[in-house]
Amino acid sequence: MVHRSSGLCYSSRVKRAIIFDFDGTIADSLPAVVQVFEELTKHPERFSPEQIDSFRDLSVPELLHALNVPKWKVPRLLIKGRQMIHTHLHDIKVHHGMADVLKSLHEQGIPLYILSSNSTENLKDYVRWHKLDKYFTAVYGGASVFGKAPKLLKLIEEQGIDSTQTWYVGDEMRDVSAARAIGLHIASVAWGYNTRAALERKKPDVIADTAPQLLKELEKAWKK
Repeated sequence: MVHRSSGLCYSSRVKRAIIFDFDGTIADSLPAVVQVFEELTKHPERFSPEQIDSFRDLSVPELLHALNVPKWKVPRLLIKGRQMIHTHLHDIKVHHGMADVLKSLHEQGIPLYILSSNSTENLKDYVRWHKLDKYFTAVYGGASVFGKAPKLLKLIEEQGIDSTQTWYVGDEMRDVSAARAIGLHIASVAWGYNTRAALERKKPDVIADTAPQLLKELEKAWKK
């Protein structure tokens, strides 16, 4: 069952957990996000597949520079983008194999969470629609695109999680930075918004190329 992330009292303290990013990690949302950006900015032409691939090798600041988006415009674009992406949610597929990963981890009794820059409303709607909500203890949306560490820290404190025994699973370089900042282990997936080469530069604990590989790595880490 998915709960709201504020105003709740939890009866037990979770000492270990796995926290998942959403866009690019669970949800194969990159095409929809690109389309929304083109509409929001009234881009004169659609980005080519080659351009999109080149974007995947960039950090968020580098990407904003490449797209000529000043930093001061980001909050407004993000709010409007979240609203627009809501209309695409039911068409965005769960990344191949990730539903099985979540199901397997849940059945092993591992507490699962989502922490994302997307809105909490979008996250809750998506996991309900795709029948994934039963796997998560709570979802936390609204993390900054410039740094997820503060929101991750809030999740950890509210849920009573031991960061030294917990993993964050994400698809971007900024996910690695956020996890490192607060002492989480980090598993990166190579199918999302950043390329494997870009992720390797940040040196995560694990890089998975497929969902079954991710499951194997998380299970191995959990048993240590």
